[in-house]
Amino acid sequence: MNLTLTSKLSRARFLLLLSGLIWGVMGPLGASVPVETRVQAVLVWGTDEAKPTGKTLKEVDAKLRDKLGKIFKWQNYFEVSRQSAGALPGKAQVIKLSEDCSVDIKILPDNMAEVKLMGKGRTIVTRRHSLAKPDALVLAGDDKNNTAWFVVLNFN
Repeated sequence: MNLTLTSKLSRARFLLLLSGLIWGVMGPLGASVPVETRVQAVLVWGTDEAKPTGKTLKEVDAKLRDKLGKIFKWQNYFEVSRQSAGALPGKAQVIKLSEDCSVDIKILPDNMAEVKLMGKGRTIVTRRHSLAKPDALVLAGDDKNNTAWFVVLNFN
């Protein structure tokens, strides 16, 4: 009887120790692991001019061209660069789109993202965007010769 009681106590101690180890490694039940948000950023140039010769630009897809054309005045929209990255909650993620253009993205609580559009090392604009919205976030700025550039962000 003593042996059985001792083995039951040893088993109970073992299970208690094991649960403590699991708790320490995995954290409390219900604790969430930070979920990465995928971000796709596209740098677009808007102009009434034809595509410059010798440039590796391509026309944006018809859906994006129609969306931009409803809001902005340019006839042609060319993709300059496209980058994807993952952003974790609370940590800034910088996506460099060109030598002069980047976006600084931070995933905030309540399913929000804060985006800083950077041009030549300075903040051009800061916006907050609900990640619950399926719409892309479009940020824009003037360029020389009556043209403009846009950064189109899609969050998944």
